[in-house]
Amino acid sequence: MTKSNLNSIQDIHYSRKIPSGRLNFCLSVGEFFYKNVINLKNFLYEKNILKEKEVPLYVICVGNLTTGGVGKTPIVAHIANNLSQKKPLAIISRGYGAEISNKEPLIVKDFKEIKFSDGILCGDEPYQLAQKTDKNVAVITCRDRKKSAELAVVKFGVQTVIMDDGFSNRKIKKDKTIIVIDSKMRFGNGHLLPKGPLREPVSEIKRADEIVLVDKGDEKIKDAIEWVKKFNKPTKLCKMMPKRIYNIKTKADVIFNKPLNTNTEENFKPKAIAFCAIGQPRQFFDFANQYYDIVEKVPYNDHHKYDENDIKRLMLLADENNANIFITTQKDETKLSPLVNGITGYNFNVMELMEEISEI
Repeated sequence: MTKSNLNSIQDIHYSRKIPSGRLNFCLSVGEFFYKNVINLKNFLYEKNILKEKEVPLYVICVGNLTTGGVGKTPIVAHIANNLSQKKPLAIISRGYGAEISNKEPLIVKDFKEIKFSDGILCGDEPYQLAQKTDKNVAVITCRDRKKSAELAVVKFGVQTVIMDDGFSNRKIKKDKTIIVIDSKMRFGNGHLLPKGPLREPVSEIKRADEIVLVDKGDEKIKDAIEWVKKFNKPTKLCKMMPKRIYNIKTKADVIFNKPLNTNTEENFKPKAIAFCAIGQPRQFFDFANQYYDIVEKVPYNDHHKYDENDIKRLMLLADENNANIFITTQKDETKLSPLVNGITGYNFNVMELMEEISEI
């Protein structure tokens, strides 16, 4: 999908832009079939015609109703680190974007070390979870979550697993389900895929035990809090904010005149190219714009696999704009490091976010 197509889909899903007549018809037809498939699946599970498989573990599912980019990964890591202070546990992930086959369980991290040097082979989100979690947390990927859970018991003897992004996966019985919602984007235009961002009907939020509302600098956060209360679920607020910006090669903090976490516009902002391959690129661009003069914004598809041609095109874009700084996300860093380590004359910087979770 090209940059312009990606922006167009984002506009339709979240800016509520009305698609053209022919496109609107095609998207509506696609949504009709998708909705019927999802409703049939959920009906079969509700009537016990299809049954969720039990595993000898306490299963916590952290998921979302929409396509990616809500801020789920740092929340999974936060929950895992808190729970692992009492007992070791494992995170089981689908491992989207991994170059290694996901048919059988893959241990990304055990209680001693991370098994990969970057996220290219094992997937960007699992590698990021491996980096962000403590030693008492193992990370396993597999398209069959039941196999991952069983391996977690046999290999690591854990009693709890956190199922990353598993709300739509009903093959495993969950003991606790947490839904993550972006306070700004919410449910977009309210339509199911492909016309909207919803992977499940909003009514399926009834299956959730708890909601985490993610605030990434929402100026209307009070309205969002009142809105989320209508679902009558225990709710927490997760405030996401920039923690630091560092160089991808040296890992050293990047310091320039404007301090982090301020809105002062008087300080000098250096030119930069902002790029990322995440579900909600606009919110990252908003953060980046606080600290840099963003001369170009380059969104890629979520879980995009970068190659040398991507880096060459980015450097050409920087040259055209008389800039030598790039700013991207930690998720992207997991796949970029091998490609930029030998490059000189350009600074590839990474924005790290921090989360503060509180009761509502």
